[in-house]
Amino acid sequence: MIPGMWNIGLKEWAVTTDAIAKGEQTILLRKGGIREDGRHFKIEHEQFFLYPGYFHEGEALLKPENRHLLNGSQPEDFESVVDLAVFAEIEEVVEISTPEQVSALSEFHIWSDEFAEKRFNWKPLHPLNLIIIRAHLLQQPQALMVMPEYSGCKSWVEFIEDYPVGVTSPAIPDRRFKARVGAIKSAVAEAGASAG
Repeated sequence: MIPGMWNIGLKEWAVTTDAIAKGEQTILLRKGGIREDGRHFKIEHEQFFLYPGYFHEGEALLKPENRHLLNGSQPEDFESVVDLAVFAEIEEVVEISTPEQVSALSEFHIWSDEFAEKRFNWKPLHPLNLIIIRAHLLQQPQALMVMPEYSGCKSWVEFIEDYPVGVTSPAIPDRRFKARVGAIKSAVAEAGASAG
């Protein structure tokens, strides 16, 4: 159930957030951040706003056909205000443990294969978290005033106040979303089986 108010955000690239909002992507790949506890990502919340970030974005991290998306994701003053436009719920988390599984996910995201592989290879003793999310678009996006405690290379941000979620609509219709989830899970399972 989608709450009326919420105060948790998960940092994600603005270009990825845009792709999720447009229904072009339903997954996140996470392993950790420099300022995470033990530099290891933890699933701390099942629901969250997507908090768009900009610091690490670059053309080389996107597939060539998706690099145009960067043009629309650079705000004038992102250090002061961030728009919360997408509310997400975790549908499922799958541990990715082989390079073959990473490759099998290529058709389901906008990032370059090199970026996905780099994220997989960082801290190789830990599996990569494939997070399948159900995205909801806020009818009235909220302007989040950026506080100093929100900054830094960390995944989760607890806002100092609750923000309205309000009326939402799914980024992808239910039937299409279920089909996409099935295709993602099948691709990962088949790649895992062939690697084993």
